[in-house]
Amino acid sequence: MKSKKKFYITAAIPYTNSAPHLGHALEIIQADSFARFNRLLGKDVRFQVGTDEHGLKNWETAKKHGKEIMEFLDENVSLFKKLYNGLNISYDGFIRTTDRKNHYPGAIKLWEELVKSGDIYKKKYNGVYCTGCEAFKAERELESGKCPNHPTRELQIIEEENYFFRLSKYSGKVSKIIESDKYKVVPNIRKNEILSFLKIANDISFSRPKASLPWGIPVPDDDSHNMYVWCDALSNYITAIGYGRDEKSFKQFWPADVHVIGKDILRFHAAFWPAMLISAKIPLPKKLFIHGFILSKGTKMGKSTGNIIEPFGQIERYGVDQFRFYILGAMPLESDGEYSEELLKERINNELAGNFGNFCYRVLNFLNKNFNGVIEGIDKNENVIAELNSRIAKTREHYENFNFSLAISEILMISHIGNKYFQDNEPWKLMKDDKKKTHEILGLCANIAKNLAILIEPVMPDFSANLQNQLNVKNLRWEDINFELKNHKIGKDEILVKKIEKKDEQPKFPLDLKVAKILEARGHPNADKLYVLDIDLGSEKRQLVAGIKPYYSPEELKNKKIIVVANLKYAKLRGVESQGMLLAGDDGNGPGLLAVEQSNPGDKVYFEGFENKTEQAAYEEFAKIGMIVKNGRVYFEGKELKTEKEIVKVERAKDGARVR
Repeated sequence: MKSKKKFYITAAIPYTNSAPHLGHALEIIQADSFARFNRLLGKDVRFQVGTDEHGLKNWETAKKHGKEIMEFLDENVSLFKKLYNGLNISYDGFIRTTDRKNHYPGAIKLWEELVKSGDIYKKKYNGVYCTGCEAFKAERELESGKCPNHPTRELQIIEEENYFFRLSKYSGKVSKIIESDKYKVVPNIRKNEILSFLKIANDISFSRPKASLPWGIPVPDDDSHNMYVWCDALSNYITAIGYGRDEKSFKQFWPADVHVIGKDILRFHAAFWPAMLISAKIPLPKKLFIHGFILSKGTKMGKSTGNIIEPFGQIERYGVDQFRFYILGAMPLESDGEYSEELLKERINNELAGNFGNFCYRVLNFLNKNFNGVIEGIDKNENVIAELNSRIAKTREHYENFNFSLAISEILMISHIGNKYFQDNEPWKLMKDDKKKTHEILGLCANIAKNLAILIEPVMPDFSANLQNQLNVKNLRWEDINFELKNHKIGKDEILVKKIEKKDEQPKFPLDLKVAKILEARGHPNADKLYVLDIDLGSEKRQLVAGIKPYYSPEELKNKKIIVVANLKYAKLRGVESQGMLLAGDDGNGPGLLAVEQSNPGDKVYFEGFENKTEQAAYEEFAKIGMIVKNGRVYFEGKELKTEKEIVKVERAKDGARVR
């Protein structure tokens, strides 16, 4: 039996100082789709993911939340795993950089190999440091004196003695390797970008003193320093498969066939990483695929721009396969993509429901109603089959080149051709004169549907499995793309994708209200009347600052389920960031919290007949809303505030109190 060809793919490991966002969803879906495509080709795929957990930001954020560092990290890592599960990500391994058994040995060995090559040295350094990137920045990297990726953060001037890696020693060699495509950088715009950088690449800081970076892997033979991110985080790609602890496993999978990353970490993977591998005498990965940013209203998503869209709500609202379909189709190969819920709904309705789903359903439904679900002969329409084969070949080429957007376009065109072929032949009329020919036409259409089930599988795995089930086939591979399925009985037909009904007539409520559970209440460090609350919103953890300390004890608040405004612009209150706001009724005698008992964290809270807006709202917008307390409940324009499980109640506040 011929052994399968090994294929090792990795996604960048996200930093765990906060909850996952849409950019994380984009990258992991792209990597998963490429892994699934290669499984369809019959390869032995290892798909590796993980989390980057050391560094100053994690340490400081944990302290800010009053938590032990591992407790804080475990909570955020669980959110990334929850996202990956919700997105149907088919990863094979998950590495955490805090894993002392599986990660530390390889990171330490890599450092020691760089030392053996004479490429680690110590020197005093004075530089500009971005806390957002956790990286030193050269003057040429700044825009108007700011980090382009974190324009709202103040840069720090840092002077300290660090270990350095001799990147400059290898920059010429790395350039030649990238130029020759021995290490292939895709797309070309990123290849040209990194070649320009390598011409001016300097040595890079490789450690920081523990006084500056208290959370990290200790430098071998110097306990006063911790490894900086490069040797720690980048090494995950080799430590995860055994480097430093299991050489047999490591040699089985390495080198990586492809790393999937975002454009903001290009130089780390296309300059630092190959230079480190050359120094350590480790074979280089084969390809590096770099995607752009997913934008909202033309700008990169972030707290400062107020256009964050969290993925959990999108998956719940539109369905995981529909979400995967849109985000892959919206991302051009060489530039950034735009995320728009309006466009998402249009594409679901027009392309998935109106084109793809409609074709498959009408074919299978016609077969079941008129031919007892049996595929017999197949129409040998050479022109149609030739065009389909041409587009199937293009689809494969686009997948291989990471051009998911064009692959989806070809798949939709194949479905369109099938629809047109079905419509042009009018089988409902032809049945009366030539039942045999009609049956053959349906046979070709059913084979098109079968091929579509295979082609779409990397993008929409559940959709594909459902279609295969209706066709009464399973576990199809790329080699099964043909027009040979006959003498076969299909299963029960069902509508694959339902259209999203328009609710434009439903008025908008300007706030995104959700149930939150209070995990802990602690005193504000700079204000006697304020609490800092840690809350659970179901899909993420946040902190709120609330002026309720004179009225509620910490014990009263712990585990209480309250109502929060989840889309309010973040603000600092006496030096501490509040990531939203709780709601309370205020009758002048002190606030009474809005609370629920049966609902769960993250549940939607709404007024009947109104649709909550998810776009960011300013406090001024909130202040204009007239929510009134009556009989212990909250009303807006005559409607009660509720969840799917219960009516929201107000504690303590008298009738006529305003909700603030």
